[in-house]
Amino acid sequence: MGMKKVLRLVFLMWMVAGRLPGQSPQFSQFYGNPIFTNPALAGDTGTPRFIANYRNQWARLGEPFQTTAFSFDTYAEDAGVGLGFQAMHDQQSSVLKSTGLSGQVSKMAYLDGQKEVRLIGGLQTAWTSYRWNGDNLTSVADFLGIQDPLSVAQASYNRFTFSSGALLEFVPRYEYDVSYWLGGAWHNIGVTRNDWMGHQRFNAQIGAKIPFDMPLFFGNSLGSDLNRETALSTALQFRSQGASRQVDAGFNVICSPLLLGVWYRGLAMGRMRRDALIGTAGLAYGNWLFQASYDMTVSSLGPDTGAFEISVWYGLDYLFQFSGKAAQSRRSRKCMRF
Repeated sequence: MGMKKVLRLVFLMWMVAGRLPGQSPQFSQFYGNPIFTNPALAGDTGTPRFIANYRNQWARLGEPFQTTAFSFDTYAEDAGVGLGFQAMHDQQSSVLKSTGLSGQVSKMAYLDGQKEVRLIGGLQTAWTSYRWNGDNLTSVADFLGIQDPLSVAQASYNRFTFSSGALLEFVPRYEYDVSYWLGGAWHNIGVTRNDWMGHQRFNAQIGAKIPFDMPLFFGNSLGSDLNRETALSTALQFRSQGASRQVDAGFNVICSPLLLGVWYRGLAMGRMRRDALIGTAGLAYGNWLFQASYDMTVSSLGPDTGAFEISVWYGLDYLFQFSGKAAQSRRSRKCMRF
């Protein structure tokens, strides 16, 4: 199938969005775009944080799908409130484009006297604009000498949505103990269209962060090595939108300043269960965290349908325990889950 036919098919599916659910952008590094995953994660590192995300999908097919996101979130520790803001742009060539702006707020409550068990609720409001431009596409009608109204159509619509999320976490007082968390979000609760039910997106996550001793070959366990963060972070996410179902599962190994991980996207059962195997690598340096990943497709779509992602974090305080600061100086909600 040629690229123009692919675009034509995509357009037809998009134009009947009243019957088929509109799919939100997805990130293989869902942990690298936390407030898009769950508004309750706004402010989850306990420090003002800037994040940039970029995803390039199906580049070998000629006109890749590209998604870019920029976000900022922060946390007011005395009030237990997190605030976030995100701008996102998703496009396929000049044909399909969407632009969105969203704001998030989260509120944390302690469930025990030791302040180790925490419940966080989050809300999001978002505005998204969708645009279609088919002027440069060739349709079958053009070869027949007749006019196809869809081939020159330009369409657009805007929608206003709300989302909510929750997070239950156990963060022990001592950083060498295991932490756990469980979260979920309900996106696109309401939109300014009659087909709002089909646009809803649900996701749920569960994970743990397991510290371990620094390997001998990586350091001498003296001096600044004592302040390095070494941990295994593992998680599982289930995501559902319309007829689409998928599971993301995997782990990252952190030996700061390095991060290496392997993730899998797919389902455990069904004909369409296989999707992609994802490798990720990261580097933390002071206030910066760089991560890159590549999706190796393992489904019947073939290797030409892979995707590449980059995420860059900058925190006004240190994101990893690699600063030489004493552990007790870190903020009380600072918990890098991945």
